[in-house]
Amino acid sequence: MRTNLVAPLAGCALFLLASQPIVASPADDTLRIAAPWEVSALTPSSGTTLQRMGVTETLTRPDAEGSIEGLLAESWSASDDLREWRFKIRDGVVFHDGSALTADVVAANLNKYHTENALRDAPIAEITAEGDEVVIKLERPFSPMPAYLSDWSTGVLAAANLEEEAVQTPFGTGYYRAEDVSDPSVLKLAVHENYWGGKPEIEKAEYHFVPDAQTRRAMISAGEVEFAFGLPANAVQTLGQTDGLDVQVQALPRIRALKLNLAMPPYDELNVRRAISLAIDRAGIAGAIVGNEGSAATQLIPTGVADWHDQELVPFEYDPEQAAALLTEAGWVKGDDGILERDGQRFEMELRTYDSRPELPLIGIAVQDMLKQIGIDVRIRAGDWSVISDGQADGTLEAGIVSDTFVYVPEPIGAMAENFYRDGGDWGAMNWNNADFDALVEEYERTTDTQALSDLRHQMVQMIHEDLPLITITWYDEVYAMSDAVNGFEFDVYELRYGLNELSWRE
Repeated sequence: MRTNLVAPLAGCALFLLASQPIVASPADDTLRIAAPWEVSALTPSSGTTLQRMGVTETLTRPDAEGSIEGLLAESWSASDDLREWRFKIRDGVVFHDGSALTADVVAANLNKYHTENALRDAPIAEITAEGDEVVIKLERPFSPMPAYLSDWSTGVLAAANLEEEAVQTPFGTGYYRAEDVSDPSVLKLAVHENYWGGKPEIEKAEYHFVPDAQTRRAMISAGEVEFAFGLPANAVQTLGQTDGLDVQVQALPRIRALKLNLAMPPYDELNVRRAISLAIDRAGIAGAIVGNEGSAATQLIPTGVADWHDQELVPFEYDPEQAAALLTEAGWVKGDDGILERDGQRFEMELRTYDSRPELPLIGIAVQDMLKQIGIDVRIRAGDWSVISDGQADGTLEAGIVSDTFVYVPEPIGAMAENFYRDGGDWGAMNWNNADFDALVEEYERTTDTQALSDLRHQMVQMIHEDLPLITITWYDEVYAMSDAVNGFEFDVYELRYGLNELSWRE
């Protein structure tokens, strides 16, 4: 076994390489991927799979360093006041149904889906087409517009799909086209022969929705798939010596956190949120569950997002005694069973979590035990990711263990706006309405001066650090495995693409 260290976004990846690599490619020339993300609907805004698998494409994308480059848009320009952006659409691109990519089709896509995709957080006034340009007019200055259009949810479909009540077969512009979508758990793809860019060497690909992490681990171990993503942390040990497999641990600009509904007492009290934060042993969770004590969060933003990670912030502490003192100060008293009471009410919490990220339920159990030590009675409700989003939508969510990235929109202001602006979002704060923070977001979005942007970032992360609308627990490592039969894979830390058109079978 050998170990290598690499550091995209100032993170690290640990490569555990097995001996005796597989050298034969599958006879049917099909690359298979197992991952935990359901293909719930065949539209770009419904999930990342169509974008990651190369079916749909966006107007822009981040390069390896995070700079925005053109994809379906060749170039763009903005008015001096940053309230109008023009994107020139690439010529000669065709959808999988043979129709041409035009500015009119792009504008129709953005208009139909902008309330469902990343643009819902942008101050959109109007989206139109003029010749070969898409024109986006905004209600206020908005500097990160090109970055927002690289988010996976803004992928473009053919005009025929826009006329369907429910998309039956998605026609994108990507290097793979949907060949068979009859099974909701398997997306079968074939090469798009008229792709405008570099076509894949591997003729076919399959995406397998496999919600159970242990099943994904078994599939990659048995050679049923060439990639398995979202593996449990112990896969490093259980698969690390398997012949023909590379097991990798990749640091991501993503977090795991405790989400609280601040409209529900007592979570609207800052000292209660501080007590909960102090009661969580982040290093213990990171070491025992995540498998990397260094991933214990010291603040909201991971070190890999250098411009947003604030070295001046005092790191989160683990101090259950201080946590208990804060709760006593807030009027809570332990009953005979050790559970806190105040004004006749027991301190009980329903904590929701989901298993598509296999470590989250385990973190939930750890938090349950840690909060019990300070007198909070936690009951866990586990399910799929909809237990969080549905609870956010109907207001019934009390608390949840969640995960989110800061770079689907490669400018992290996208995630800050999604998670903390106004009422917050599914994977961020809930009912944290802070006018001062909202003003900082809007100021940031209209600012271009480098020093001013730095000052605004500091103010935003400091405000979240002190007010704790979301309690960060750990930063994130992605555990995945790949077959030695495949050449050329590079992990995309922005989680926007698998880069399947760059892969080949090892000879």
